Amino acid sequence: MRSCSHARPAILLGPLAPALLALTAPAAVAQPVARSLPKAFDAYQQHDISPGLCRVVSPSEAQCIVPEMTAGQYAIEVAGTSTAQGPGASQTLQIIVGTAPCATGQNKAPWDKGARTFRLGCATTLLTDASLILRVVYDDVHATKDPSGPLISVRRLPWQGVLNVTPYVPKQ
Repeated sequence: MRSCSHARPAILLGPLAPALLALTAPAAVAQPVARSLPKAFDAYQQHDISPGLCRVVSPSEAQCIVPEMTAGQYAIEVAGTSTAQGPGASQTLQIIVGTAPCATGQNKAPWDKGARTFRLGCATTLLTDASLILRVVYDDVHATKDPSGPLISVRRLPWQGVLNVTPYVPKQ
């Protein structure tokens, strides 16, 4: 009766077997598995919120519709462009998800002539049965808004498995 040894598979697979095993085993361990939505969200999808679901309402506002039964994590990036009309020009952007503010930013860097684009972003985790509106509201002072309105882009993020984190200071 023959006994098996650990070296035997390497002999059967040839001289490259140790190198192949060294390359494939760590790679499988090191690569994170792309996660889909958790089982708790089986009735939902992480829909693409494509440009076809977005529209410019005015030079001050753009909106995107989030389809019903959407769940997942998303990045929202917005931009507003204006041309300064003199000293003291400034720009403000707000991102609103449904009725919840996601981000507000103001650009007060000195700017007194020419066009300037201000950008802002936020990340959100969505879970909605009904359709939802994402809005970008753009305002400026001492400047003229681009008549084509603000830009809004929404992209899916991979599921990270975290619904919420909130910092707090424990009792000292």
